[in-house]
Amino acid sequence: MSMLSRFRKPGGFQQLLVLMETCDENKKKSLMLLLGSEDPGWAHLVKIKSLTFERILSWPVNVLMEITPHLSDRILMTAYQIAQAHPQLKGSEEKWLKALPTLKAREISSLAESTPFNVGEHHAAKVKIIQTVRELEAKGQLRFANFDPSLEVDSRVAA
Repeated sequence: MSMLSRFRKPGGFQQLLVLMETCDENKKKSLMLLLGSEDPGWAHLVKIKSLTFERILSWPVNVLMEITPHLSDRILMTAYQIAQAHPQLKGSEEKWLKALPTLKAREISSLAESTPFNVGEHHAAKVKIIQTVRELEAKGQLRFANFDPSLEVDSRVAA
């Protein structure tokens, strides 16, 4: 039985996206290799339709403002620390703070300064943010078509 057969059902593509978005990098690479060997088209589609923390940080501040109220202070702080630490995300830490109310932004910034950088929490924070975005999109509170149309999944594929 191929790996893809369990995802070729109604809602299966969405489940595959969630699986790929929430697993660690090594597992994601091995799954993508397996997926690519079974169906290169689906592998490409999964790659372009997957959410990443970096992609989320590239969205406009007003979109981030829809996401941040649904996240705990610890997740907000860890995301801020990640953005600060990675050169390819330069400037996104300020964008992240702009998505918060002023008082909350000060709290998160202060918390980040007083909390040691914990690499172990990075993956968990990124996954929580991605899960939150997927939940908001499922509820209709976020519409990818309005700010990142390439994330829209054709209903014929998702079915």
